[in-house]
Amino acid sequence: MSRRQLAALFVCSLVPWTIGNGLTPLLPVYATTLGASSAEAGCQLALMYGALAAGMLAADWVSQRLRGRKVLIFAAGALGTPTMWLMGYAQDSWQLAAVSAVWCLWAGMGVAQANVLAGLSAAQGQRGKVFGLLSMNPALGALCGGLAMGTMAARCGYAALFRCLSLFGLLWPVAACFLQDGEVERSLRPYPKGPRNGVGMGRGFHALLLASFLATLAAYLFIGGRSLIMLRLGFHATSISSTSALSEVPVLPLPMLLGWLSDRFGRKRFLLLGYLAASAGLLAMAASAHIWHFWISSVLVTTSLVTGTVGSALAADLVPREALGKGLSLLDATTPVAGILGHAASGCAVQYLGSIRTFVPAALLPLMAAGLLLTSGPARLEPGVAKPPAGSTAVGNALPAAA
Repeated sequence: MSRRQLAALFVCSLVPWTIGNGLTPLLPVYATTLGASSAEAGCQLALMYGALAAGMLAADWVSQRLRGRKVLIFAAGALGTPTMWLMGYAQDSWQLAAVSAVWCLWAGMGVAQANVLAGLSAAQGQRGKVFGLLSMNPALGALCGGLAMGTMAARCGYAALFRCLSLFGLLWPVAACFLQDGEVERSLRPYPKGPRNGVGMGRGFHALLLASFLATLAAYLFIGGRSLIMLRLGFHATSISSTSALSEVPVLPLPMLLGWLSDRFGRKRFLLLGYLAASAGLLAMAASAHIWHFWISSVLVTTSLVTGTVGSALAADLVPREALGKGLSLLDATTPVAGILGHAASGCAVQYLGSIRTFVPAALLPLMAAGLLLTSGPARLEPGVAKPPAGSTAVGNALPAAA
């Protein structure tokens, strides 16, 4: 993959992640100022994540009709700018949710296609590093967006915040102009069919898909519940936003490091560590009362989320190239689908059950994900990739054959 391709993909991913992750802690607060209850705020966030999931799932189909992933990424960024502008003029919480859902639809398409383009462009032994770099964007976006947006909303108001974000969003379609669809044409050669399931994605991928969903569901139960619990304890918008942002600082270098390590030592062990960190963070959240309690629990759960870079690389190892667009779109869609259920459940659970009875059961979900991950099979070898040495257990560490 060329440096220009990687840089353009990085910017096309960074912009929506910055806007989305920076706004997520604030949107429940904004919705309550427009008259929403805690349960309604959670349901409205669920609607937004439903639109994000729809965008991700539809992205591969739409790109095939447009005959180019670059066109779709550009269109998603261009349409997202006026949509973001309109969010600042919502008159009630449901208008805010509707316009936000439209923006999430474009964001889902753009992010999904950026990931697919990265998976098709990167060689098997480099996928960990490439996805690691792109997976720094959620943490980097939450850090920059969280620190800036909470302060701007408090000082200038939400209308001014959304106007600034719409201008920032222009970087997305500009960067898309530098993408190259032609770089991945060589990756689309036919993959040899297996004796039983042809070019299907396989049992190992489906186990990974379900494990990713369970772990991400637990994380979004935490994210949605954290804002509402902090609001109930009297923390203001700046504290809520900065807690989300500062939790990204200790884990900011992790995606790149984990991706690089997974290329050499296998991917599953790092995913398992992330799932255990999520369980610990949810248990800590159940007893949180002071700001530093929320920082510690947030760092643990964020550590779990950033291990998604390893999951994307493992999926690209498990799935044949002909099905890679569909496979990565499905894996990406686990995030918003989990967000739908997580935010809706967290709003109702926090309102009616309280902190302990919400987060202690949620801590079991990542442990279930760890058990599923252990059932996923080894990676498929691509044409032109040498078979690993006998006895090797690493996934995705096969060396390319000499040209």
